[in-house]
Amino acid sequence: MNEPTIPLSKIWAQMHAVIQEIWAITEPEIEKVAVRNDVPFELYLYSELGLDYFSLANFQKRDPFTNPEKFEKTFTYLDVKGWIQPQPEDEYKVTEMARAGVKFIIMAGDAKLPPPEAMPEIDLERLKVLLKKIALANDNAPEPPEKWAILKRFRVADRESPVMTKIREYLLDLFAYRDDSHLEAARPHFNTAGIVWNVLGVTAGGTPVTAEKLAEQLAFRGYDADEYAIALQAAQEIGWLEQAGDSGVYRILQQGIELREHVENQTDAYFFAPWSALKQEELDELQETLLKLREKLREHRKSNPQA
Repeated sequence: MNEPTIPLSKIWAQMHAVIQEIWAITEPEIEKVAVRNDVPFELYLYSELGLDYFSLANFQKRDPFTNPEKFEKTFTYLDVKGWIQPQPEDEYKVTEMARAGVKFIIMAGDAKLPPPEAMPEIDLERLKVLLKKIALANDNAPEPPEKWAILKRFRVADRESPVMTKIREYLLDLFAYRDDSHLEAARPHFNTAGIVWNVLGVTAGGTPVTAEKLAEQLAFRGYDADEYAIALQAAQEIGWLEQAGDSGVYRILQQGIELREHVENQTDAYFFAPWSALKQEELDELQETLLKLREKLREHRKSNPQA
């Protein structure tokens, strides 16, 4: 493939920005409709992890960075409410009622996206074709990376779905393959200790941290300060971090910086390899169209604050 006029990383950054704009429009409605219809919002969040069987092992394939206890507590709640059913080997089968509920609330969120007639200057069908080309190339690419996230994630789009729903699905397929690529590159360095990789990621910006700051900044991960204190010490023993003067304050070392760069480069190598399915002019077209779509989505969101 010829060297594109726009770096692939910039095109991906624009895709990610579009995904964030889509979430900013759809998720408030998804949460509202979920509450109104008594569908647990967690089921929507877990849809990216697959809505066939829940298990700690399955969830940690996609998300090894969250406290497993957080998942287990939610499993118990969903089991009691009848959304999932216990199976052997510490697994839970997701009920058809749960899948139907998630599909309903996701479609309610998609209905808040602007229709094609609101964006006549954007060829949405062409954008869908370009994204589909990459998604199909991902499906056909050799391993590594192991294809888990792109195979497991729950999809609602079908042949009759609006074009923006199909675009959202393809973008989230790429998002999932990015996760597959990153975990393939990173997991050998942390194995099951995802919390230690969390620590390295936060310190990579160069700002010293403490266990208390990490627990606050990464509260959504479900770990407390004591657990981050252990993770910081482990990262120090590995040679990724060092204590920065005051006891309990840590900063990244050159070895940690180089490891992060190595993993990011390997992630890119895996992730962008299938993009050779697009010609240079198609990549440039993709970037230009994504930029237009991002601006339109932002305008729509700002003019529809309750969307």
